[in-house]
Amino acid sequence: MNKHLISLSAITTSLIIASFSAQATPISVGLGASWTDSPYKGYGAVYYPLPHIVFENEVFFINNFTAGAYLYNDNNQKISLGLSYLPLQFKPSDSDNHQMKQLDKRHSTVVAEARYSIATQYGNFATGIGADILNESNSVLIGASYSYPISGDRWVIEPKVGFLWANDKHNDYYYGVSHSEATRSGLAYHDAKSSFTPYVSLIGSYTLTQSFSTYVGVRVDKLTGDAKNSPMIANSTIPSVFAGINYSF
Repeated sequence: MNKHLISLSAITTSLIIASFSAQATPISVGLGASWTDSPYKGYGAVYYPLPHIVFENEVFFINNFTAGAYLYNDNNQKISLGLSYLPLQFKPSDSDNHQMKQLDKRHSTVVAEARYSIATQYGNFATGIGADILNESNSVLIGASYSYPISGDRWVIEPKVGFLWANDKHNDYYYGVSHSEATRSGLAYHDAKSSFTPYVSLIGSYTLTQSFSTYVGVRVDKLTGDAKNSPMIANSTIPSVFAGINYSF
């Protein structure tokens, strides 16, 4: 079991909760927890706290790992520019696998991103593109999602499907094995190219009082292509479960 790795699933789980909460209130804070089965060899289950903060007005927003400004914002369409912390990382010392311990660290970074979203009677659509600005991974990430909220008097359930495309530099940084790493670890050399990561999620929220609400959700990501085939990867299916409580102002 490892408590230090923050995976891609952690990032997107946080973004799901942020966008989900923003539908109901412009300001909310909270705390939750999440369990994820890490794809890296020797990591196993990962538990981590899930802090939550959402602030939104007509111009600016904060959604947990993301902050930015709206270029366009009406009742059902939004175009925004922002910065997002991408905490995806790999620490060799955190793995129980001897070969994985011989690899280099992979560091977190910050991406600049542009995003478009629209809410319709047929569901919510969103798409975005982001690029590493700290020259850590040189990532370029493109994502899209569709969700359909179903609500009652005090509850909301939102199923979602989506995908994330990552460029070859992102995948090679987080999933590739260099010649020098292969020599000292015994893992096969791996030059990772771009790939898609599709996912499905289901999150539900229940209003306890005028200010407090709870949420619980599940999410499954599926690594494909060279990310899936990396010798660093033990499992390409990444399940996550998360829950928490929010306070809305």
